[in-house]
Amino acid sequence: MDENTRNDFKYLFKILVIGDVGVGKTSLIRRFTKGYFAENITSTVGVCLDSKVVNISGEKVKLQCWDTAGREEYQTIIQSYYRNADAVIMMFDLTNQGSFASIPQWLVDVHRYTNKDAVKVLVGNKTDLKGARRMVNSRSAANLAEFEDLLYLETSAKWDDNIETLFTELAEQLRENAKTKTLNRMNETNNFLVRKSVSISSYIKRLGGKIPFQSVTNCCRVKGFLSS
Repeated sequence: MDENTRNDFKYLFKILVIGDVGVGKTSLIRRFTKGYFAENITSTVGVCLDSKVVNISGEKVKLQCWDTAGREEYQTIIQSYYRNADAVIMMFDLTNQGSFASIPQWLVDVHRYTNKDAVKVLVGNKTDLKGARRMVNSRSAANLAEFEDLLYLETSAKWDDNIETLFTELAEQLRENAKTKTLNRMNETNNFLVRKSVSISSYIKRLGGKIPFQSVTNCCRVKGFLSS
């Protein structure tokens, strides 16, 4: 059985890949999950899913990569996929100025529908097409990323340039975020128990301090005292 279909992973993250038609979303995901590049790919209809398990510091992390259609008629369908995304990759074509100009509009939906804690990445694809064909310079893209508080990386699905780096670093970031959230929840629970203990202890003291208070588990003694 393929490792991507087994449930032997510790973390599962959903990554949504968005951008205009033809920027290379399908090629990017296919290169990462399948390891190959195809010259002729038909445009995605609706939403497609591919997955891959990566090893991050000895822990298996499964990345679900959701490939979305870039055409406007599918945007209503795609909006429902934003809500539980752990990360969003916004792609543009370095040889297509129009695809870069569309990023602010894509950001509107990202800010509107995604969780505020979702990791957001701006990716300029097709670094293999250099020279006169390149229409978006790195500085402009980096400035936009900095202004919008996005991570930025340039890739080539054809040459397999920075693909592994993109998803590995994304997996590391998501894993760290998940651990931080778990730690914060544990701290909040512990703080709640401490506050509850102090509250019950204060209540008993107001009753005259007749009952020794040791821990939250002894709060049943309060009931026994009140009913006596």
